Amino acid sequence: MTTLVKAWIVLAALTLAAMGAGAIEGASVPVVVQVGIVLAVAGLKASTILRYFLGLRTASGGWRVLFALYLVVLCGAIFAIYAAGSALAVSGPMP
Repeated sequence: MTTLVKAWIVLAALTLAAMGAGAIEGASVPVVVQVGIVLAVAGLKASTILRYFLGLRTASGGWRVLFALYLVVLCGAIFAIYAAGSALAVSGPMP
């Protein structure tokens, strides 16, 4: 089995994991945790695509670190914005 086929299988499994995390209903898991899981899986998927399908695996170390940091900052910023919005929505409008 080639490397790209293995990467595709991993991407399909990560997609199923994100779908499962997003489909959890009820109060057993807070929505913020679900969003965090989905964003983490999305970051792993983006990293896999960058490495195996866009050739970052053979790039210099600086490029790999730069893109890894970019993904961490991007997913972290999205999560922080979502968490802040959720906290503001729960607390209600400011007087």
